[in-house]
Amino acid sequence: MIEFKEIDLQAKAPNLTDGGRWSQVPLVQRIDPLTQKSTRLLTGVKLQPESPPDLSELAAQGGFCPFCDGTFENVTYPFESDVVPAGRLRRNRAAIVPNIMAYSGYSSVGIYDTSRHFLGLEDFNEELIFDAMYLMVEHGQMVRNSRPDLVWSSISANYLPSSGSSVLHPHLQSSHDIEPMQIQRELASGTERYHRINSGSYFDDLVAKELGGPRFVGRTGSISWITPFAPRGFQEIWGVFGDYGDVVELEEDALRELADGLCRVLRYYKAGNFSSFNFSMVGGGPNASEHGFKLVFRILVRSNPDRYYRSDVTYFERLLDEPLIDVPPEEVAASARSYFIESV
Repeated sequence: MIEFKEIDLQAKAPNLTDGGRWSQVPLVQRIDPLTQKSTRLLTGVKLQPESPPDLSELAAQGGFCPFCDGTFENVTYPFESDVVPAGRLRRNRAAIVPNIMAYSGYSSVGIYDTSRHFLGLEDFNEELIFDAMYLMVEHGQMVRNSRPDLVWSSISANYLPSSGSSVLHPHLQSSHDIEPMQIQRELASGTERYHRINSGSYFDDLVAKELGGPRFVGRTGSISWITPFAPRGFQEIWGVFGDYGDVVELEEDALRELADGLCRVLRYYKAGNFSSFNFSMVGGGPNASEHGFKLVFRILVRSNPDRYYRSDVTYFERLLDEPLIDVPPEEVAASARSYFIESV
């Protein structure tokens, strides 16, 4: 029912080790079974860093930061009282405030730790992640109660400027809309179509098909971690939830399982000399449970920040919508698996 389609593109290029003689070069195109989006798997490493990046200059405290203690309470605004009666939401060192940029019908910014201006990958721990995610879900529930029409929700993050972040202080964001974003529309329509044809959940069937295979990474509780057959970015890893179709449904146990898994992924990235990432987790809309939609936490690495860094996004990704991937997902899973062994 789930077809993993791979096409040999029969590429040829001059061989630098053979005097420029033209020869066949391995290049395949993979088609995502659900969205039908395609990806090209290259020969040769495109992004893998040879050494850890020096982030000391970037991480140095200095200048104005709206998310640091001492300025946070004075420069951020409370939520509307009919949405968040207390105006502000805090949990231990985490906080959540309105997003002053209107990315969505209703959006927020979550801060993992207002007491620390910079967190390296090694500084993220389960409690920091859990507290921030807990607040994002709590706020999402309040938004949904106040605005039942905002049925398309997501939680996402940019980390470091090379990922698109405009504020260095680590944070995450939520969106709540009356209409789905493009990926939500594609995933929701794909799972609805799959359910109509196969009378089952695409994501349940995907996990069953990947279990124990070359792209299976591990489990944290009810979340199955895999690498996607046709990645949209470098070193991409998915956490597929077993019981939830919308971010506002997430309960404490699931959030702790997510925090556990995310910490493992970040340790894996750290070991590979990566430092920057994006993640996103999108809800399936008002018919999610009816069609067997399951939340998928998707995370991938971005180029390490550097004064003269080269972006990992080219015209292939931005304009042709076809990512170029340097490390096959099977190799990513094999390398990441050791960080999940004790949790399987």
